Parts: sequence; C-alpha cells; structure tokens
Amino acid sequence: MRKRKPRADTGTRRPSLRRFCGVPDGRLILAVVVFATSLAGARAGAGGPAAQPAQAFTNAVLIDGTGAPAVEHATVVIRGATIEAAGPAGQVKIPSGAAVTDLHGKVLMPGLADMHVHLLGGWDGHAVDMLGYRRYMNALLYAGVTTVLDTGNVQPYIVQLRAETAAGRLLGPHIYCVGGIVDGADPVWPPISYAVASVGQVAPVVKGLKRDNVDLIKGYVGLSHAVLERLVEEGRKVSLRVIVDQWQRNGSPDLVEDGIYGFAHLPTRLLSPDTVRFMREHNTVFISTLIVHESQTRNRLRDLTFLDDPLVRDTSPPSFLEGLRAEAARKLGSDEAAHAERWEKLQQNAMANAKALFRAGVLLAAGTDAPYPGDMQGEGLHHELELLVAAGLTPLEAITVATRNAARLIGAGDWGTIEAGKAATLIVVDGRPDRNISDTRKVVEVMLRGRKIDRESLKLVHQNDPGYEPVSPTDF
Repeated sequence: MRKRKPRADTGTRRPSLRRFCGVPDGRLILAVVVFATSLAGARAGAGGPAAQPAQAFTNAVLIDGTGAPAVEHATVVIRGATIEAAGPAGQVKIPSGAAVTDLHGKVLMPGLADMHVHLLGGWDGHAVDMLGYRRYMNALLYAGVTTVLDTGNVQPYIVQLRAETAAGRLLGPHIYCVGGIVDGADPVWPPISYAVASVGQVAPVVKGLKRDNVDLIKGYVGLSHAVLERLVEEGRKVSLRVIVDQWQRNGSPDLVEDGIYGFAHLPTRLLSPDTVRFMREHNTVFISTLIVHESQTRNRLRDLTFLDDPLVRDTSPPSFLEGLRAEAARKLGSDEAAHAERWEKLQQNAMANAKALFRAGVLLAAGTDAPYPGDMQGEGLHHELELLVAAGLTPLEAITVATRNAARLIGAGDWGTIEAGKAATLIVVDGRPDRNISDTRKVVEVMLRGRKIDRESLKLVHQNDPGYEPVSPTDF
C-alpha cells in the first residue's frame, strides 16, 4: 500500500483529544487499544471451558476402558465436551453449580467402537441401502456404538457422511474411513474399489485417497506382492498406513514384511507361537471380526431369538427381519452346507488366534464387518464382545478391545477411556458387563462429546421411515 503523507497539525483539534488526564494522544491510543484487548480477552475467557456448566454423574460403577477393575461408588465430572475428573467419589470434587445425575449404581463406561463396518446398509452383506443411512446410523448409536471405522465404501459417499457427522449436521457415530478399497485388476467389490493392475497405478490412487483425507488405506486380496509393496511405500509418503484383507493369507508374516500396519480380520488358520511373537515384535494390529466368521457357519441363524433384542427389534425395518427369517429357513445346497461346515473349524481357529494375540500383547481392536446375516449394525458389536469372551478374554478385556484399543489402532488420543481430558463420549448401562459381558446390551443412555442423545427418538417407529429397499449387489 502507498503511504499517506503526514498531515500538518493545524492546532484545530480540541485539547481534550490531545491530552486526557495529562496523557499525550499517542499514549491515549495505546491505552485504549490495551484496554479493549484486555476486555476482549476477558469476554473470550468468560465463554471458555472453565465457564461452561459442569455435569456430574454420581453413584456410578465406573468401567474406564483401561482394563482396570470397575470402581464402585464413582463420580465423573464433565464440562462441555470433555471429561474433567473421574474416580472414587471421595477423590472427585463436584464443582459448585454442577448439574448432578445420580446413576443409582448403573455402569458408566466409554462409548463402544466398531472398527470394521461398511456403512452401506442392507442385511445380507451384498445388497446396499445408501438412501437408508439414517437407519444404520441410528442403530449404531442406539446400541451405544459411538465410533466406527468404515473399511470400504463408495468414497464420495462415506467422505460426506464423515464430514456431516463431524460438523454436527448429521447425527451419528464418529466416523473414520478408508474410502475405496484398493484391489487388483478384477476387484471383488467393483463399486467400492480401485482396480490396480500395476505399480504405476498406485501413486495416483494414493493421491486420491489422501485428497479425501482418509484415515487408513485398505489393500484387498487381488493385490500382487509388488503392488502391495508400492502401496505401502506411497502411503508412507503421505502418512497413511495400510491394513489388508488378504483372505486366507491374513496373518502371514510376509505381508507384514511388506510393511503393512495390520490386518482387517483375524486369521482363520491357526497361528504358531513363533508367528504370534513375530506379530508382537512388528507392532502388527488386528481387527477381530469373529461375528462375520460365525456368519459363514450360519450358527446364529439356527436360533433367531436375537431378533427380539431391542437393539435389533427397535431399529430394523420389518423387511430386513423377514428377509433374515426367510434366509434362516432356506434349505442349503450341498456346496453351501459344506461351506458352512468348513467355516466351523475356521471360526475356532480365529477365536484361538484372538486369545493368543491378545495374551501376547498384540493390539487387537473389535470389529464386526457388518452387515451380514446375523451380523447387524450396532447389535453385532455386542455379540462380537460375547464371542471374544467365549474365545478366552475376560469381560473387562473384551470391553478394552472395543474402547481403548480401538482408539490406539486409529492413533487417537482423545477418546476410548474415561479419564480427565478425554472426550465425554459415554454410555450408561443398566447391568454389570464387567461380570457378564452380555450386559453391554443394556444401554440406557448415550452421550456424544457431552451431548446427551435422545435414544427413544432413534427407534425406527419414530423416524417416519420411507421403507427403502436394498438394491444392486456390490459384487457383480
């Protein structure tokens, strides 16, 4: 900008402006600026965290997500979106003026995380219901699932879902995503995949994923060794780690040597002690997905009482429930029956691997791969925890897999446990899931970053659901 030529002082300005209580006009201007700045700072401070109203939950049983024993008669204080204090009642001071909620012995624990979902709707693992996104977003929250990792989707669609939930314009769990799956020349799931036939195609694909700020890259079964190596290399350049689903090769050390971060499923072949040790030494991560393995056995379809669970009944369209009942009653062909029988052993192997990896200190996070028959959005995670306990984890360990470990897998430090400074994303449970893991189902309240969610409004009956039907299978 051009400088203005100084104007001569003609002496026509009033003396009162040239000196105020003996202060020269230059100092006066400085004093006014300082005063205004201080006032603005004071006003900003008045709206800061310390000035926000506090909420206190008393007489709670605290399961903090760290794996520590439950704390009886606990108090948790939150202010705004953040946990301010948590612990035994005698050690936590309730701020003056705080709104106090007596939980009368109910459990307060972190919101649950499902780190392997596909937010495409439907119930059978094939057809999609993108228009019905409200159904599954509500079903997840209704079940106390407050965080998800979408592990393969139509990229613009999932990126928008993630952005709108983060902005608060769309009610739903916090979403992390991989965007589209990176597969070989003939993708298994074409509409949600990048088809990559050569190493030369990798860099542009990674560039597109980074442009949309995905949280991880997912490599799929069709990738060659050379392409997977290049995918890891290009991902590192833009700080994106690679998880893989290589089907029967999940858990293979050679894939870890290619530089991957971890596996999107537990292996279905029994891992040797040496391989388990190798995984720990290489800081390899695993996502559990025992329930989708069980879906292949069809065991859950032999007893449909789970359809009467409020987590399913209150959030599922009648057509979905009818479809599941019809599928359960369908007579299998010989190949299908043999497939289900073969998966019995594979499911047992995956469960044994879950226990061995967890006991060895390998990072294991909970995931479901929902939706599949018997593997429902929301309710499925509770059954996943039941399967983890059946595999040999304690209830508290299983809860940790779906809370603290989930946050660690994605590299987040602001959620996953109930500790001072963490996000106030919490659920209240009317039971003792530290003793009986099935009690995680008894969710009565959900809070997202300090905001209490009206669970009743999440029920399908209150949604004026248009009745969208799933269409167009994603695997042609």
